[in-house]
Amino acid sequence: MNEFFKKIFGTSSGSVEITLFSVWHILWLVLIFGLTIGAYFLLRNKSEKTKTITLNVLAYLVIGSYILDFFIMPFSQGKIDIDKLPFHICTLTGVFIPFAQFNKKFIPIRNVITCFAIVSSLMYLTYPGSALGGVTPWCYKVVQTFMFHGFVFAWGFLSVALKQVTFNFKEIWKEAVGILILIVWALFGNYAYLGIPDGHHYDWFFITGSTFPFIPSWLMPFVVFVAVYGMCALIYLIDFAIKKIHQKHLAKQAKEQKIGE
Repeated sequence: MNEFFKKIFGTSSGSVEITLFSVWHILWLVLIFGLTIGAYFLLRNKSEKTKTITLNVLAYLVIGSYILDFFIMPFSQGKIDIDKLPFHICTLTGVFIPFAQFNKKFIPIRNVITCFAIVSSLMYLTYPGSALGGVTPWCYKVVQTFMFHGFVFAWGFLSVALKQVTFNFKEIWKEAVGILILIVWALFGNYAYLGIPDGHHYDWFFITGSTFPFIPSWLMPFVVFVAVYGMCALIYLIDFAIKKIHQKHLAKQAKEQKIGE
């Protein structure tokens, strides 16, 4: 039985491997973005109940794919990968998505979790470091990480596109507070797990400087804050622009209909 699971979930290598912006990487992006946007067009005129059920299912898929991975990792990697503990923005956001979806107490920060879901998944999908090089595009390690981040992106994108969450520039300060909390949380993880196992050094949320050695380590928390907050602001701007364009389109339609009458 053990060998059977290792064969199914093992990390396989071969002549075909996934590299940055290779055809396989691009295919994964097309699949994730295509299915998500396609789901929006299928759901946009459906009932609120149908939209909620869809987001509920995505929330279950996010947390399910994350937790199940810890049970499968011993077969795929021979150990549990500590780096996948929820100290990165994407993994921690994935843990909070079910709370945002099902717990009404999280309504005041649901827009923050939604924004982080979009930003963190886009960051990873653009540069999926843990899934690149030396492995086939269809082995468990690659499939799992793209599926997880794909579910996170789909939940965040559809929450906004289906108007289950509304972004308001007057509340974007919440994202700033959230990023600061993430930095402190990642700082705790980086030092709590320092040297475990075998002297390993972690760089959760990229704040220690080891991932980007060309930037002074003391500056990295500030760089991370500015970069992530800037991306959050960009998401808000895109959402604002789309809403304005849609409002103008509706106003034009109403004007034309009035003239026709």
